[in-house]
Amino acid sequence: MYPLVAILFIASVLSASGQIHRTTATLGYTATFLVNSPATRLIFTTAEQDTGSLYVTGSRFVGAQSGISFRYTQALDQAERWFLPVGIEAIFFRGKQRLENALYIGRGQVLADMFTATAGLHYRYADLPLAQAFLYAGIEPRISLVTGPQIVYTVSEKANNQVIAEFSFDTTLKPTVVRLGGALRLGAQGVLEDKLLINVNVAWGIFNLVGRDSRTTHPQRRGNLLTPTRIFETKEPLEQFIQFSLWLQYPL
Repeated sequence: MYPLVAILFIASVLSASGQIHRTTATLGYTATFLVNSPATRLIFTTAEQDTGSLYVTGSRFVGAQSGISFRYTQALDQAERWFLPVGIEAIFFRGKQRLENALYIGRGQVLADMFTATAGLHYRYADLPLAQAFLYAGIEPRISLVTGPQIVYTVSEKANNQVIAEFSFDTTLKPTVVRLGGALRLGAQGVLEDKLLINVNVAWGIFNLVGRDSRTTHPQRRGNLLTPTRIFETKEPLEQFIQFSLWLQYPL
């Protein structure tokens, strides 16, 4: 409910100027939140009370994961109700955690990047009276290149901060894969000035509708898409997300 209220509020105060533009180029920020994902859970647990040995499960991708988006949008009809958006998106997943016991401090990080090509169809379903602003809804197929999550872990002694090499590592246990997904998007577009537009939107989608690894016991199975290990993981489940985006658009 709150994202929709924010969209309506921002769109209602945009300044009126000119007409709806048939073609625009877009660049902006996208915040991605994973929904009910094992990748948001704790990543590191010490296996023994007084050693730096490690037990790894999720990725701790908690909260907003930052990304950037570039898009080209073209009106498809004379009434400028239907639009074709085509674009690329990069999401940089980062999870961190610190562990501490009587003798050691462990600092860990999981890193994964996702590069996505999108295309879709948007419909302008309502014009706002105070501005050259409108509300739109759309559907967007996605194809994503997902890197294998990288685990970086460093253990140091509390007494002297000396790094212990045998407990520290930097590794990637899962391969880079391609997945097909999709998203539903709701947003508002309006005019800031003659040659600058603003677009505020929210989307819900799934990264891996098609192409999931269905193997359950194979040693090289994927398990979860965005976790670094296969511990307790069988076949790859759906990876859902919610995105909030703020984009600037330039008429072409």
